[in-house]
Amino acid sequence: MRSTTPHRGRITGVLLVLAVTLGLSGCGDDSGYQTQEPQPSEPTISQETVNDLCGILDAQKGTWKAIGPPVARVAFLGSVRLWTVRDGVAGAAIAYDPHIVDTVTERTCPEVRTATLVVLDQPDMKTAIAGF
Repeated sequence: MRSTTPHRGRITGVLLVLAVTLGLSGCGDDSGYQTQEPQPSEPTISQETVNDLCGILDAQKGTWKAIGPPVARVAFLGSVRLWTVRDGVAGAAIAYDPHIVDTVTERTCPEVRTATLVVLDQPDMKTAIAGF
């Protein structure tokens, strides 16, 4: 007489595979993929970070004036990069909306912004950080 143990083992294995497959297919929607892309939210630059930027611009504009617009623009980009390294949210905010630097500097330090743009020979901050 034949033993039914090997047959039971195969049935148990098949049932286990079937249960795992059905269990995994129940996750998510029918396709198994996310159907809607996550919507990005606008990063908010803190007032302290904006004040830091205004301080950097104010402190450097004399040096930038002395070295002339072409070199000053490179130095300006370096300063902006360092500023964003100190506050990652600032970098994310610029990536999300390149006009954000214009917006925050117009509101917080309009004279410094204007003087910086004159020294850099640029119409706005977005243009000045275009290489960012």
